[in-house]
Amino acid sequence: MLYLYNIKNIAVMEKYLIHSNELHLIDAEKIHQAVEKLVESLDLAAGSTTNFNLYQVVESYFKDLEKRRKINHVLGIKEDRYEFAEDFGIK
Repeated sequence: MLYLYNIKNIAVMEKYLIHSNELHLIDAEKIHQAVEKLVESLDLAAGSTTNFNLYQVVESYFKDLEKRRKINHVLGIKEDRYEFAEDFGIK
């Protein structure tokens, strides 16, 4: 038996995912929108008050590599030094 399928109405969408070496490419406004969702989902009164600013912390973590390293150090997160040169045989 031969089966025919109508596939002309099927749309294939591919979503580009941002990887850890591209975090700095995320738009600051998009980061702030995500923090707003976090604040709402945790039922927080605000995302920033005196001595507390989730917006600045998250934006700095994503956009500023040196600050991310410092935050990771304080939290005890070990840095994985990935060397692109090794993958491509560059010395």
